[in-house]
Amino acid sequence: MVISRKMRSTTQPRIEARDLPNDKIYILSRVKLKDLKTGELCEYLLVSPEESNFEENKISVSSPIGKGLLGRKTGDTVEVKVPVGVFKYEILEVTR
Repeated sequence: MVISRKMRSTTQPRIEARDLPNDKIYILSRVKLKDLKTGELCEYLLVSPEESNFEENKISVSSPIGKGLLGRKTGDTVEVKVPVGVFKYEILEVTR
């Protein structure tokens, strides 16, 4: 049986940002990072794979960066392996 995308979205519970704790990075977290190699600041919103849009700074929780950030908290340093090498970030802020 094939379930259409429309059916799936109505049968799955919707996750709201207010339902998640603020202590760590989860889906729907907005994360401000500092690239420790370049000093550049960036901000991402972690979303489901279907909602990801890099041009809007929405990255999937299943992407290499998303996976590397999940469960981390403000002040942590993370190293993320990506196809072009390794990114090293400091987590400056986590909000919902």
